[in-house]
Amino acid sequence: MGLNTISDHILDILQNSMDSGASEVELEIAERSGEEFYFMIADNGRGIEAEKLKIVLDPFYTEKKKQKVFGLGLPFLKQAAENTGGSFSIESYPGAGTTVETTLVLSHIDCQPIGNLAEVLVSALTMKDNVRVLVERVNGESGYSLDSVELQELMGEDFRSNPVKMKKLYGFLEEAERALRRN
Repeated sequence: MGLNTISDHILDILQNSMDSGASEVELEIAERSGEEFYFMIADNGRGIEAEKLKIVLDPFYTEKKKQKVFGLGLPFLKQAAENTGGSFSIESYPGAGTTVETTLVLSHIDCQPIGNLAEVLVSALTMKDNVRVLVERVNGESGYSLDSVELQELMGEDFRSNPVKMKKLYGFLEEAERALRRN
């Protein structure tokens, strides 16, 4: 996966959360148009031990059991945030989960484009049926929130696999993002 946009970074961290055995993942995105872009992803997965937490920002470290796969997501995200004058933090406790917080300065010349948030949110909400995903999205004074459990109640149990329902969800999120950009 190329990490060319902020959305790509969000999706990468969300995938890590899902792969960590989390049953619940929270995603908070707060934006001040043209100024700052903040996101926080918190999960209740298996967490990372203190000694490993020190090395997860090494681009050649990975927990994945595939040959020649490197965990570049966190190191690249940290670098992307710091290159803009923003910030990055990770906090994790074994058995309790992990929280990643990032702020990027949108006006900085080195800031990556935001990318397609609607696409990332559909992926997050439909990625795994046994993981509850809570989304809080704010731009200035406007925003919206989503809960995958409530979406399942509203759209039916197959909303994660039914192409028509996934397309409707994507359309809703595209319009919600357009509305946030207009405000």
